Amino acid sequence: MSHASAPVLVLGNTGTPSDVEHLRHVAWNVAYELGAPVVFAMRADYRVTDFAAVYLANDLEAVLDAPTLVLLGEALLAGIDVHDPLTADEAVTCDCGLVHHYTRPHIDAEGVVWCQECCGESACTWCLEWNDVEDLTIVRQGDTFIPLHAGCLSGLRSSTSSSVLPIAV
Repeated sequence: MSHASAPVLVLGNTGTPSDVEHLRHVAWNVAYELGAPVVFAMRADYRVTDFAAVYLANDLEAVLDAPTLVLLGEALLAGIDVHDPLTADEAVTCDCGLVHHYTRPHIDAEGVVWCQECCGESACTWCLEWNDVEDLTIVRQGDTFIPLHAGCLSGLRSSTSSSVLPIAV
């Protein structure tokens, strides 16, 4: 399943304000690196099968204390891809210059790194057109970060008085 076709879920600790800030920071970066909508789990009532993948904001030991731990178990049982956080040594740069600090890019047989943008899987959440990460605007809507073309964001802001933007997934 393409990351552009469904949002991904980020799980982590939510026990303290700094835990929540870290969870949001990781979720924003995952949205930027994938060019896909990202939900950061602040509660345990999500349906994990609605997500293309699950990313952990903390190492597994830290997530064991998270109230959203049940979502990790559900994801594993459902066969949803679960990604551990990258270590500093695992950060990798695509030929286009995008540095992956939180997500693992595709690396082909020749060792060439392919980010979601270079694979053609990064899309504006509103118009679903391909999205260049340099033109990407990440907008927070509740517990979700959504990537939008600047033009789509401008059009939406002028056409709606609501601060809530629709998510087309």
